[in-house]
Amino acid sequence: MLTPSQIEAITGLRIQLHACPERSGQEVQTLQTIRRFLAENTTLAVEDMGGWLLATHWEGDDLPTLGFRADMDAIPVEGTACARHGADARHGCGHDGHSAILCGLGLMLEGRRVGKNVRLIFQAAEETGEGARHICETWPELASLSRLYALHNIPGFPKGAVLMRRGCFACASCGLVVRIQGRPAHAAYPGDGANPIELLSRLALETPDMIRDILGGDGRLLMRTLIGLIAGGENFGLSASEGRLNQTLRGHRKADIDALIAAIRARAEAGCAKAGMTYAFELRDVFPDTTNDDGAFDDALERFGRAGLNVVQLAEPMRWSEDFGWYLKRVPGLYFGIGAGEDWPGLHTDGFHFDDTLIPTALRALEALL
Repeated sequence: MLTPSQIEAITGLRIQLHACPERSGQEVQTLQTIRRFLAENTTLAVEDMGGWLLATHWEGDDLPTLGFRADMDAIPVEGTACARHGADARHGCGHDGHSAILCGLGLMLEGRRVGKNVRLIFQAAEETGEGARHICETWPELASLSRLYALHNIPGFPKGAVLMRRGCFACASCGLVVRIQGRPAHAAYPGDGANPIELLSRLALETPDMIRDILGGDGRLLMRTLIGLIAGGENFGLSASEGRLNQTLRGHRKADIDALIAAIRARAEAGCAKAGMTYAFELRDVFPDTTNDDGAFDDALERFGRAGLNVVQLAEPMRWSEDFGWYLKRVPGLYFGIGAGEDWPGLHTDGFHFDDTLIPTALRALEALL
């Protein structure tokens, strides 16, 4: 475990990172701050991987290699919130704390032999779902990891508790935009055109029926949230000719979401063919389900118990999404939480900031996984 002065240094780093919030894909100063800290305080081999940072503790080519990942991007703020915080981004999700904790693991490895190699991944662009997917697609050494771990601070649960769940820890989700293009017509002769509003409305109203068909009575989560139905205008002499339906789809399994998208597409295609209209689909903020490996879960549960950590097993997956799920489609691993307190402000809310008193507990959990 780290000394009090080292914990103080990690806390100081967290404060530095908090002071330079950067939006997804723009984490230039954040990367520089982390790299400088590691260079000044460790002998880890640190590589700039083009938008993300890799720090390596290497003990031998014939040894297993563990990976630990932290996110680093801040959440965007706009309008009055931007003016209030004095920037277009702020650390309202605690990624500054996650990166500082991973640097703490780097300090913990200094001068030690742990019988394995360790890769520390400082990942950009978690909030958009693009950071992990980029690493999965461009970093071939990911496949050499025997296991990969990550954590997140989570308000609403006992402070310092290690939050675990077998199987799905966090839901898959995506934004679905359905655009339909019809033909304009004078409002007195609507039959001369093709108005998409009725079809868009049917798609919105029928999505719950499609969900029931996909689940077939199974208790797993698959849901949609209506975000907007935008069509037409205020010219009462003109029948609407274009529109779009925005829905957020969320579920325990990405496969269920894919099936729902296919069902919506089939109805949109049939409706457009019948009315002589065209359609286009767009997916935004795509996140897979974050589903833990059973072997990694069992091993971590035993290790956390031996370390005397307060483990809370969650009955339900988190409804929010996390791009760590992209890694778990490629390598076995575990995603877990650290409770930030039942009354701590929620993630992404105006009152949230990372609680530095969680750092020692998080480091105990990471040390147990070593």
